[in-house]
Amino acid sequence: MLDTLLKIGEWQSEGMTEWDPILEKPSVKYETNSGAPIKNYVIGIVFDLDENNVYPSKDLLKEYDEDQDPEYFKLISTLPGNNKAIYATVESGKINQLFKTFFGKPNNENVEFGELLEAIDKDFTQYQESKLYKLVQDLMPLRDIFLEKAWDDEKNKVDFRKILDPIELARNENIVLAYAAIKSEKHGYTSHTPVTEIEDYISFLRDKFLDNSVAKSIERDKLCYASGQVQNDVTELDLSNRYSLNKMFVTETKNYASAFDKNLFSNNYQVSLQDQVKLDIASTFLLENFKARIADIEHVIIPQLKWSDNPDLDLILEKLKTSADLLFSFKALHKVTSDIEIDVEGIYWLNFVGYDSDRKYFKTTSIIKDVSKFHFENVLAAFEEINWDFRELKHAVDWDSATKNYGEVSFFNLNAIYGLIPIRKEKEKKNIALQLFKSILEQRKVEKSQLFEFFSELMLCHYYERYNSYTNIRKYGKDYFGLAIRDSVFKYLAFIQVLNKLKLINMEEQTQTTTAKELAKEHEKQIQDFFNKMNFNGQQKALFFLGRMLNSVVYLQKDKNKTVIDKINYNGMDRDDIVRLRIDLFEKAKQYNSTEKVVFDDSHF
Repeated sequence: MLDTLLKIGEWQSEGMTEWDPILEKPSVKYETNSGAPIKNYVIGIVFDLDENNVYPSKDLLKEYDEDQDPEYFKLISTLPGNNKAIYATVESGKINQLFKTFFGKPNNENVEFGELLEAIDKDFTQYQESKLYKLVQDLMPLRDIFLEKAWDDEKNKVDFRKILDPIELARNENIVLAYAAIKSEKHGYTSHTPVTEIEDYISFLRDKFLDNSVAKSIERDKLCYASGQVQNDVTELDLSNRYSLNKMFVTETKNYASAFDKNLFSNNYQVSLQDQVKLDIASTFLLENFKARIADIEHVIIPQLKWSDNPDLDLILEKLKTSADLLFSFKALHKVTSDIEIDVEGIYWLNFVGYDSDRKYFKTTSIIKDVSKFHFENVLAAFEEINWDFRELKHAVDWDSATKNYGEVSFFNLNAIYGLIPIRKEKEKKNIALQLFKSILEQRKVEKSQLFEFFSELMLCHYYERYNSYTNIRKYGKDYFGLAIRDSVFKYLAFIQVLNKLKLINMEEQTQTTTAKELAKEHEKQIQDFFNKMNFNGQQKALFFLGRMLNSVVYLQKDKNKTVIDKINYNGMDRDDIVRLRIDLFEKAKQYNSTEKVVFDDSHF
């Protein structure tokens, strides 16, 4: 996995500037939902020491350039944890960070100076005599003015976006970035000057983020545990970003590093500085672009490739993302072509790392590992084939109706299966659906008894409307219980066919025999085609016809509050229970003088 991260980091770093790894790239919309264009801007908020005022200047309003502006205005990624705010440019929704940088926390009335000066005093004392330090000290009298202009009378609290109110924008215009600008004759800034053009500030950022003093202090070559190469800049792995795949290598929480000597972490986690940058770049790239939600758990996809084949990373990752979306996400059928291109040249394996994070920490919760390219493609192909097979059985199965979600017919995949496996709220940490998907992807057998337990619990959930206990189950309601049963049965039958095709479930096969008389009737032929497609044995066929009898009798009782369906035991029925149900159904049909509705099915039981 480290090989892959290093290769991706090296690939992504091509053409990057020294600043790119620490810069934020805002998510920007250029069109409304209706397709109308959106104009995006950058604005300067002026700290005017000459006029003793704070205001956004329309003269500093410019159209946003996503390629140039994050670096030019030094849009530094928000630092995690207790790091001090040192931002001269922020996204428009984070102007509070700009305030903290120059004026401290807004709810602290006794603050003496902003967090930028706190950071200098703590770790960068060489800047205490700089022009930047003296300038920021002189800004403090503007603190109350800033807060006053950001006060929202209706909310009765500070809303920092209100500082931008003087800038009138059209409906489809938006401010993406806001930066601090200085106007002060005393300090030599006679016109509005962005703080990011002040030499001392850029020098401070270089020392904080691009400092090479550690590399200069290393005296001898050492082995880098990431690359396996002897390099001259090897030191203990030190990651500033807590939202990182590399945070799986724990050095502080002793419960997770109990076998290590705490004094030897620098030896156990030694990685070259150059490779640390690559690992960070790769982690950011994968976490932003290659995630999949599997059984409602966020996973990042990490491929392992055969590097000797010189694989085309760009093409491989693009196709892997498409395939993962098809297998794990909700997909409207009309957006999926009937001939899904899933083949990717070369040999690879996939790892799906499940994680929990609030971007201030990164905790691995599960790993689906060593999924071969061939099996991954076979799983997707099996779902695709069964999905189209069931659509073709339209005379026996209303598949489009059964797979409709959010008003659209959906593609049948693991996302659909997740909605069939009841997971109790109080047992969410023990995600049984995720365990099932892990077995499928790691090519391990699935027990039929386990599927029956899931199905039985699903039936009870629908019958007793236990939707509050099973938040992943679609709510049908009492009036639509029949539809809930129909949809669930169809999907479970399809899922079993997928597992059968992948040879992950043991299903008894029985030679199918069809009489000439049966084939002569079109209706019976359609039923027989369904049996052949499903590889049903005699017992399964009998239950199919019993289900048709049940459906017919329930329809006869449609005006009754309680129907024969209440005789079903959803915890399971043995042979005698099933025979009794068959007799009861025929007797009910007699009561309604409608035995013709069930006699055909009864004769095949």
